[in-house]
Amino acid sequence: MRNLFLLFLFSFQVSSSQSLYDKVSADIKFFSKDARSYFTSPLNFNSRDRVNLALVGLGTVALFGFDHLNKDIQKIDNDFFTALMKIDSYYGTVWAFGAISGTLYLGGLLLNEKEWRKTGLMVFESGAFAGTVTTILKVAFGRERPFVSGDKFKFRPFSFKGNPYYSLPSGHATLSFAISSVLASRFENKVVKAIIYTPAVLTALARVYNNQHWFSDVFLGSAIGYFTGVFIVKLNSER
Repeated sequence: MRNLFLLFLFSFQVSSSQSLYDKVSADIKFFSKDARSYFTSPLNFNSRDRVNLALVGLGTVALFGFDHLNKDIQKIDNDFFTALMKIDSYYGTVWAFGAISGTLYLGGLLLNEKEWRKTGLMVFESGAFAGTVTTILKVAFGRERPFVSGDKFKFRPFSFKGNPYYSLPSGHATLSFAISSVLASRFENKVVKAIIYTPAVLTALARVYNNQHWFSDVFLGSAIGYFTGVFIVKLNSER
């Protein structure tokens, strides 16, 4: 009887391990397929996509005319607001992105919660893909951060000078909106959606307040994160 129980337990463990392996293998295939779809999507842009791209580009350029107003935001001297502007030490960071996507995915995998696992994978894809685009653009533009000299028109494209010249677009804004856009898509209630987007908006504002970015930087980063999240959600809904 004891041997029969051990045999059953062993068979169950093997079956569970095989099931987890199958799920992870399938998700890796989905990730690869989604990456290919995302990075080749510009080849299949429709008129609406091209309009959105143009609006983001024009909006970014237009905000150059308001970038000097970052100094006005930084003059706000309020204890509550100052404390709130520390949010960029948490939300929009790589570790927060990993924690959120990892917790949802692993939790869904181990507890057999398909929607959790699906959401975790989408958050990871959204952040990874949007982050890649933002990193490439940071190097390509080589824009100087506001704390260096305060010159919003100072660029050193492809100079690889490091963080002081990786201002455009904002990585924090990109990741925060990549995360929030996916999470918000899982709810129908508009109030809940607004709550989920709130930390993303505050993170973008915090990057300006803390003199790490210009307004145009966080606008472009937010747009990249948002539209990437929307794209990933659409891919999964069609699947």
